[in-house]
Amino acid sequence: MKDLSNEEIILSGLSGNIEVNAEAKKGAAQFSKLGASMFRKQMIERIPNLPAEVQKQLKDDRAQISDKEFFVIRELTGTSTDVIKKNEKSEPGLRNIDDAELAENQYFLLSALCLQYRSGNTGRFDELFPDFLANAVFTFKIATREIMSKNPVDMFQNPVYGYNVNKDFGLLILNNPKLIIPNKTLSFEIEDAPSGMSGEVKLKLIGTEVKMY
Repeated sequence: MKDLSNEEIILSGLSGNIEVNAEAKKGAAQFSKLGASMFRKQMIERIPNLPAEVQKQLKDDRAQISDKEFFVIRELTGTSTDVIKKNEKSEPGLRNIDDAELAENQYFLLSALCLQYRSGNTGRFDELFPDFLANAVFTFKIATREIMSKNPVDMFQNPVYGYNVNKDFGLLILNNPKLIIPNKTLSFEIEDAPSGMSGEVKLKLIGTEVKMY
């Protein structure tokens, strides 16, 4: 846990007994204005909610907190496409997640989603969504729990005019970050497109991970 500052250790609740009164310690430390990224701070605040063994591994410097992005590139076909699929291994240039799940001993706080589009199969993912994609809906699930259900895909690129330069294009920051634990299947489906889809999308799951050595 060498990469945590003293303030971060206090905020995480790891400076004392990690199994007793963690919420009280967490609350008492809210005065701290950390210099760390917003996403990292969100994970640190949730350390008391992790299993006791994971907290112990952090305290004993046998686990680390780091920025993390998972991504999947998927060709769009028909009027619906499963972007994250089971029974697929990570493949360089296409995805860095195995079997739509986190690895063992890996905990991930999802703070933002990013969806980007390109009309071909090469080049940058920097095009505005065509109507068939913008007017489709998406559902994001962790295991059987629907985190976002049938939301318009267009919410990833709003506003287009008067664009917000303080965020990356296609970025959707979650007001309520989600802690993802191992062995929970992730699903992101684009569906109900008004016409047949084409091109490719790049989906990124952005946040912070705790990974044990």
